[in-house]
This record gives sequence, structure tokens and C-alpha cells, in this order.
Amino acid sequence: KAKPRDDEAQKRLREELAREQTALVLERERNQLREQLARDAAAARARGLAEYEARIRAKVRGNIVLPQDLQGNPEAVFLVEQLPTGHVLSARLEKKSGHKGYDEAVERAILKSSPLPKPDRPELFSRELRLTFRPKE
Repeated sequence: KAKPRDDEAQKRLREELAREQTALVLERERNQLREQLARDAAAARARGLAEYEARIRAKVRGNIVLPQDLQGNPEAVFLVEQLPTGHVLSARLEKKSGHKGYDEAVERAILKSSPLPKPDRPELFSRELRLTFRPKE
């Protein structure tokens, strides 16, 4: 028969093991919660940034005067540098559309659209924006 001291020692070991297992489960749950919060924050940031860029593209689109001979749906990509006020410092063509007149029309529209809309959340502001324009979008 086991001695009472051995029974007490085993009981303490079982209790300690149970506490450690509980602590591990809690830590795992905390980590999962942190990861979920980080994913949610990243998704919210992405949505906010997409909405911000969409508002900018909408304002610019309203100022584009399309060339008469434009065919298809060419894509022009611009790197736009702006101040926190939304005032455009520069609009640099990064990817040509293949139609010089369309590229120039978009550049003029970007400059004419200054100041650009500000984001709803100030932390979404970016001094440089990469914006894609297509005449049918």
C-alpha cells in the first residue's frame, strides 16, 4: 500500500499538471483572439483604404476628358504624391496604357482634382498612392 506522503505528492503533481494545462489552454485562446483581432484590423484597414482610393478615383474620373479615338479599356497606373491636405505634388505615370492621349488625359485629371479627398481615418493617409485608371471602370 502507498504511503500517505506519496499519495499527497501525487495529488499535488496532478493539481500542478491541471493548472499548467489550464494555463496552456488559456494562452492558446489568448493567442487565437489576438490573431483574430489582428486579421479583423487588417481587413478593416484594407476596406478603408479601398474606399479612400475609390473616392479619389471617382473624383479624378469626373475630370478625365477621354480622347475621341480611344478604343478598348486600356489601363494606366500612376504614382501620385500628395500632401496631408490632399494637394497633389506630382502624378507620375508608372504603367503606360498604350494610348498616349489617355495617359495625358488622366495625368491632367489627377492634377485638376487637387486637393484629393482625405481618408475618413487619418491613419489611412499615404503620401504616395498607386492608382489604376481604366476608362470603362
